[in-house]
Amino acid sequence: MKVAITGSSGFIGSHLSKRLAVLGHEAVPLWRYLFTQDSLDCLVQSLAGCAAVVNLAGAPLDRRWTDAYKLELMDSRIMTTRKLVEAVNLLHEPPGVMISTSAVGYYSPEGCHGEHDDPAEGSFLAELCEAWEAEAERVNDHVRLVRVRFGVVLSPDGGALPKMIMPTRFGVTVSIGKPDHAFSWVALDDLVNALAFILEHGDVSGPVNVTAPERTTNEEFYKAVAEHFHTRVSVRVPDAAVRLVMGEASQVVTSGQCAEPETLLREGFEFQYPGISTFFNKAFPVKS
Repeated sequence: MKVAITGSSGFIGSHLSKRLAVLGHEAVPLWRYLFTQDSLDCLVQSLAGCAAVVNLAGAPLDRRWTDAYKLELMDSRIMTTRKLVEAVNLLHEPPGVMISTSAVGYYSPEGCHGEHDDPAEGSFLAELCEAWEAEAERVNDHVRLVRVRFGVVLSPDGGALPKMIMPTRFGVTVSIGKPDHAFSWVALDDLVNALAFILEHGDVSGPVNVTAPERTTNEEFYKAVAEHFHTRVSVRVPDAAVRLVMGEASQVVTSGQCAEPETLLREGFEFQYPGISTFFNKAFPVKS
């Protein structure tokens, strides 16, 4: 199967490309220049013959959200998805499936959410996710659309985790966010396996939460960090200090959403890392 991928050189995209190759599929990178104003024909040509599309493009969230950067966050997701959908809809033989990325920031921090719950109100992140998904929904009805909502992606070799656990080198666990807030996460290996699973399972469509099945709070996450790395001191950074540094973007790390992977569990997907302690034990094995 030829699988076209936006964001193929990024953290998730590069790992997904490798995983697809192991499974015998061919990853077709959709480079950024294909999404410029006058390149629609080239994008259509790049998509021709692809059985699937995975849309992973988007500017990173982990920096201060100035008005200008908010516009970049919107454009890098919405305009890219809009052009991708336009190109797919021009194909005489469109791909059978399109997976388009979103995030659990779609939901309210209150309660625990299934995939058909409403988006949060009054949140820029939720509005971003909702608008992003709305663009994907414009795709041709003959294309199976899956809108995947990721939790925080954890991996020892990239993403947010190396920064989060860096103080453990000095015997300190530094926590951010209120202890009882939800921390929805997914191991990178499970994420790329879930994307491959979705590509191959034609019954999966609509919104899909890609999060570890065992519910985790901030307190449980940082407790697992402290226990695994045997830290001697725990320090909590006040939310006000995080807001001072990150502004509105601080909500990404100071609050969280509980999202359950209902569809993946129902369809029989097996998580290698169902709980946070299992993740640390496998991702950072203790040397004998």
